[in-house]
Amino acid sequence: MTPKRSTLWECPECGEAFTTRNQWHSCGHFSLDDLFARCEPPVRTLFDRFVELVEDCGPVTIIPQRTRVAFQTRMRFAAIMPHKRYLRGHLVLGRRREESCFDRIQRYSPRNHVHEFRLDSEKQLTEAFQDCLREAYGVGQQMHLYGDA
Repeated sequence: MTPKRSTLWECPECGEAFTTRNQWHSCGHFSLDDLFARCEPPVRTLFDRFVELVEDCGPVTIIPQRTRVAFQTRMRFAAIMPHKRYLRGHLVLGRRREESCFDRIQRYSPRNHVHEFRLDSEKQLTEAFQDCLREAYGVGQQMHLYGDA
């Protein structure tokens, strides 16, 4: 039997949506311009290309935060942290996936593995990376838990 999905909980202070009621977070209203203010222009261009690839997967909510940008469908499945000359980021996958683009993989639960990466150029957005991004998008929809979108 497939478990029923719950309605997302919205923080009454900032309006952000979460799969878990009263999930800890830092309330605030942040902008992409503020996050990228200290970055060199190619970093923002690389970020914009990453966003295009995420949006190719389907509808997504992009959430600028104090130090990062989170990407969410039902749950947050990716994040990007801008630095002056590069981007750091991670994808949440339902399994461990060994790919050369990942610097580190952390297992948080049997079905949640955080795959960390660094992006210096668009050349790193390979087909293998894009495949991992599509898989992470499915995790964001909780397909790894429910089996459908």
